[in-house]
Amino acid sequence: MHRDQTIAYRVVFGAGNAADITNSPSAVLSLQSHFALSERAIFSVRRPANGEPENGSGMHFDALTLAAVADELKETVAGGRVQQIVLPDSRSVALEIYAHRERRHLLLSAHPQASRVHLLEHKPRRGVPKETPLLLLLRKYVRSARLESVELPVPFERVLFLRFHHLQHGATTLAVEPIGQLGNVILMNADGRILDALVRVPAGENAQRVLLPRRDYQLPPPQDRLPPLGESNEPHGEAGQSPVDGDGAGDDQPSLLWRSLLNRFAGVSPTLAREAAWRATGDASAPFTTEAFTEARSALGGLWSAAGTGEWTPGIAVDEEKGVAAFAPYELHFCGEFVQAESMSAAAAAFYAAQERDSSSSRDEYAGVRGGVDALVRQAQARVQSQLRALAADEPASGEPERVRAQAEWLLALSSQITYANRPGGQEGFSLQDGMATVEPGPNGQMQLVIFGADADFGLPGEKEPGAEEGDLIVPLDPKRGPVEQAERMFDRAAKMERAARIIPRRRARLEADRAYLQQLESDLSLAQDQPEIGAVREALREAGYLRQRRDRREKTPRDRSRPLRYLSPEGFPILVGRNARQNEIVTFDEAGRDDLWLHVRDGPGAHVVIRCGGQPVPELTLNVAARLAAWYSGQRGNAGAAVAITPRRFVTRMAGGRPGQVHYRGEETISVAAELPEESAQWVAMRDH
Repeated sequence: MHRDQTIAYRVVFGAGNAADITNSPSAVLSLQSHFALSERAIFSVRRPANGEPENGSGMHFDALTLAAVADELKETVAGGRVQQIVLPDSRSVALEIYAHRERRHLLLSAHPQASRVHLLEHKPRRGVPKETPLLLLLRKYVRSARLESVELPVPFERVLFLRFHHLQHGATTLAVEPIGQLGNVILMNADGRILDALVRVPAGENAQRVLLPRRDYQLPPPQDRLPPLGESNEPHGEAGQSPVDGDGAGDDQPSLLWRSLLNRFAGVSPTLAREAAWRATGDASAPFTTEAFTEARSALGGLWSAAGTGEWTPGIAVDEEKGVAAFAPYELHFCGEFVQAESMSAAAAAFYAAQERDSSSSRDEYAGVRGGVDALVRQAQARVQSQLRALAADEPASGEPERVRAQAEWLLALSSQITYANRPGGQEGFSLQDGMATVEPGPNGQMQLVIFGADADFGLPGEKEPGAEEGDLIVPLDPKRGPVEQAERMFDRAAKMERAARIIPRRRARLEADRAYLQQLESDLSLAQDQPEIGAVREALREAGYLRQRRDRREKTPRDRSRPLRYLSPEGFPILVGRNARQNEIVTFDEAGRDDLWLHVRDGPGAHVVIRCGGQPVPELTLNVAARLAAWYSGQRGNAGAAVAITPRRFVTRMAGGRPGQVHYRGEETISVAAELPEESAQWVAMRDH
């Protein structure tokens, strides 16, 4: 283990300036631009002995970071009263909590690339102009409520419970799940019933965990990994598998120690795994060995022990050229210079503020036009979602048309034997002269025809109806109509159901394809690097029929002349990457050969990637790099383990009636890679046309 010299500095912001800092390293001099914290803060600056800064936002907000934030919230806002609630954006909730004679602002974000929980230094602005159902419910149940407790319901998982009590409405809980792409904020009542969620998840998207109002809340499924504080240090699993299985490394490429930790233990992010690897070997990119794994396992347990002691060391890693590289609740050694912050929230806020500034400096030039097109994409998505809900409401249950038709046939067959008469007192009555059926009151008092054993005789699907014996068929009788008229109406109803059962699945398939296409356009828009590429998304919406207004002849839409990205691997294999639907069409069907390899992230929008191999065997390194490019240029960017499908191009076909770039594929193999741009890719770029 390496020891580094630690030098303490007092950095004065606000009333002070950089001149107040003497004999400080250049990294500290630039802290004023990196931090937007309180006017005075004390930092500890350490120069690293080894390691390079980690690029990108990565997966820094892990379960250990959430544990540090939970401890901070218990000390600062627990017991306080919620005064205001705003939505800074469509994926975030901010609570103003008055506690210990101080107003604090708590951010709960479910942003796909930046889901997190931490306190803010300044009051956030309202970013959603319309009042959403969730916001109205939060104002009813949470505003003016007291924050009773802050809990972590599951060890080593990114789930936080904020429990409130309102004098009028009683107990409620906010379940905050900062889980990357699956991030969410869910409001539930005292019985665990969901009132609403920031991101609603219907059964069509996740049948195992539906997050909709009036459904019972379920915790996210547990990770199939070992706890980092377990007793065993064995580097092999129960089934004898190596802990490096699934890290995407080939036989000719050494497996990395940090990936072994990432794949083996729950509650471990890439940042935490790299730090543990550094503490064990002095190298965050050290190869896997049994001895190194044992040492890293011990280091990992030491880092996680802070969750029990509460002895946190929050801070950020600063690189002089790349800025804020990472943040963590422990001292970072493997990337940049570690700068200790006054709290875990301060470290997280500094990191994300720097990320936003870096993003704005490179992309805000097109923020206006990008935001306008993004609004159009979201409108189209809402339209498709509304149509899907309408189809779901109109679709008959399985077997329902057959049941209604059978009811009509029995009612018509027995119509001559059913007698309707007004009884004294205005009560209706039915009588039946038949031994195989009877007329009797139903559970709701309405008279019903019961045909004994009809369900069993005809094999009709469905559950036993209320008030019936097993196998009996129930026909509710309409006192306002005779049996024949009622039977005719039931035949008409059955015919409509049968037509709906034939038509709705086809319509749903088209709408699901449209929804997938709009997700692809959303991904294209987020990856667009210039105005022509943004304009291409708008034109794709117009061509798909989502923009119906006529374009003014004088209006000029920037033409997207960009071409797919082209890389050349060290082994000499060209790699093509499409960054939008039009480029995906070009890559797959214009430039790729039948025997080339085709790659795409599974179950999500993303780039079509082709390795021009002509049927030749492709080295493992080239496969890994192409898969990481497919994951990077997709909606899974930043995920630690993205699933990428690989199949020969001849097994990829256009989707019948689909939009540009929509395909079916078969015969695929799947590998798991980190959705990050390969560090070596810069020197592999052979050509990039615009």
